[in-house]
Amino acid sequence: MESKKTAPILLPRGGPKAPAGQLKTIETLLPDDCRWPIGDPQGPDFHFCGERKANGPYCDVHMRQGFQPARPRAVYYRSRDAA
Repeated sequence: MESKKTAPILLPRGGPKAPAGQLKTIETLLPDDCRWPIGDPQGPDFHFCGERKANGPYCDVHMRQGFQPARPRAVYYRSRDAA
């Protein structure tokens, strides 16, 4: 039995880019802003994506990146004699 390999889903790296002066921090996030974290939370340049949210906590790009469907797994059966 052959297993079919599916091509990986390619997404833009890092998602949308905000201008340096408009980086969204926890204090500046609005209710409709994407909550995708960017950078090290302990670093000074940590921020959130901040693009308009899709259906959920993230923008469309980050929603697709964070919630990818499970890939089908191959199922192997042992014969009863192998036990």
